[in-house]
Amino acid sequence: MKKPFPLLAAAVLLPAAVRAYVSSNEAVSAQAHVNGGGCYPIAKLPALTDQLALINPEWAAIDVGSHTPPDADRITVHGTVVLSKINETGDFSGNHLTDDQNTFLDVDAGDMALVGSGNVGPRGEEEGQLEFELEIGSYPLFAWAGTGDRMTTVGRWIWDCGHGDPDPEGTCSSTMSQACILDSDCAAPACPTCIAGETCVGTVFNYHSELHPPQAVAVSRFRAGHAFSRRRRGGRLATRTDVWITPDGGGAGDRCVVRHHDNPFEILGAECFPLSQPLANVNANDFEFDIPLPPRPAGSPGLRRTKVIDQTPRGLPKPKVTTAFVDGSPPHVHVVVRMTARVRGRLPSMVGKTIFTGWRRERTPVTPLVVHVTAIDILNPLKPAQPALPEKKRCSVTVTQDCGATPCPAGETCKTLGGATAGWETFLEVNGEWKKLAGLERILAPGTVPQDLSFDLALPAGGTLHLHTSGRSLDCREGELYGMSLGRTLQLYGLTDGPACLQADSHDAGEVDVTFAGPDFGSGGGSMTYATQGTGGAGGACSSTMAQLCLTDADCPGGETCVVTGGSFRLHYTISRR
Repeated sequence: MKKPFPLLAAAVLLPAAVRAYVSSNEAVSAQAHVNGGGCYPIAKLPALTDQLALINPEWAAIDVGSHTPPDADRITVHGTVVLSKINETGDFSGNHLTDDQNTFLDVDAGDMALVGSGNVGPRGEEEGQLEFELEIGSYPLFAWAGTGDRMTTVGRWIWDCGHGDPDPEGTCSSTMSQACILDSDCAAPACPTCIAGETCVGTVFNYHSELHPPQAVAVSRFRAGHAFSRRRRGGRLATRTDVWITPDGGGAGDRCVVRHHDNPFEILGAECFPLSQPLANVNANDFEFDIPLPPRPAGSPGLRRTKVIDQTPRGLPKPKVTTAFVDGSPPHVHVVVRMTARVRGRLPSMVGKTIFTGWRRERTPVTPLVVHVTAIDILNPLKPAQPALPEKKRCSVTVTQDCGATPCPAGETCKTLGGATAGWETFLEVNGEWKKLAGLERILAPGTVPQDLSFDLALPAGGTLHLHTSGRSLDCREGELYGMSLGRTLQLYGLTDGPACLQADSHDAGEVDVTFAGPDFGSGGGSMTYATQGTGGAGGACSSTMAQLCLTDADCPGGETCVVTGGSFRLHYTISRR
């Protein structure tokens, strides 16, 4: 993808000499496994308990050097956002408090050494992309990125050990007709005809390198106007940069969760919640980044006064922000958030800032617009006819006691486990600004849910208006298990129902992804109303009884299949000039 700006003052902390890519096979090398580092792949025909290796740990530091895992140097990545979304199917609850928000970056040339050879993009792209993940509960919506935004982010450089994706698989060293992933695939019982001592050769692992989790993010949006004063309707063309800094990286940023256990069964007894061992030190360095500017107007004498709006959570220190105009090629603004300086005796921790930058004598005409979302139609609720678990009631501590029949002992609560999982979770992005749709917590059946979401923006004639949703229908794991250790889940739910709930992914609701070009941006010059049905995702209708909605074949009459059509919702909105 062609980037709108070249690398801007990229002082990148590289753990090794610059290479085109870092080999994903390094994740399983002997060097990587020193002191409990690296990833631990599983064989072609794994036992159920072998799956523990995929979360032991799920995120392993890359190139730890002199550090003892899970510690590692932090890295800085610069790039252009290709796609921003939630994880529609959900994450493993035993090491998450909430699901992840996923941002895919087309990485700048100077940072390509941070991209793994196995990395692929969100829609199958092969080269140059790196994913950034942070739990939704740790990441406020104002700082989520949108497609085309510029991003600088600092955080932990890791291998995603849950996705080795060997391709091609190897072959046994003597019995070369035998495909393998590990040496154990070349011995009995996996290969009864193999010769003793054979090894697996030629396996190519495709672990993704990621920045996961970030501790600091700066997102620059430069395709709209901002009102530096009330005198100019719609504002002036400017760059808006949203900054979020946090030591709270969720499970992926906690030492207890990412520690490797020599005996993987120790994971069942590891109680990491509530999280209390953050790896990130946000006060080790100031957060520095560059803000790209819109094209310089002819005759402009220089930069307008930079406007900084604080978005730090109430009661926390608000660090100073310094800016410096760099009249380079291209010109930009260098920003420093002073995370190493105390504010009234306290070091900053969670910090939010919004920074506006633009040129003097900027007179590019912009069209003021309002996008108003009025409703969402749930056409297919994406709920299985038979839930992952039958409903039952158990005491919170005396977990075998059925509190539907007998009251719990004093001090315990009666928990409802299983049954139908209600709810959707859907987010809407309009030109990089994200909001969550309301009132979807009880969704179990088709219906219309009113909305009242407004997005105010001002676009130049050559710009575009982009609407993009990301959402899912919740299932057992999302409804009940987040922030609960694997051992506690199995204790409370049992060895049959526990795994069943853990494997009950959320269901992709598909997406609305539409773009309106200038000069009217879909407003028709005044106001236009739309009802756009989403595309893709799960669910559809039964193959013969086509009036019957389904999620899987089990939802259809005997002998019929569920024909997946997606398009499970319709979004109602109005685009108006203001």
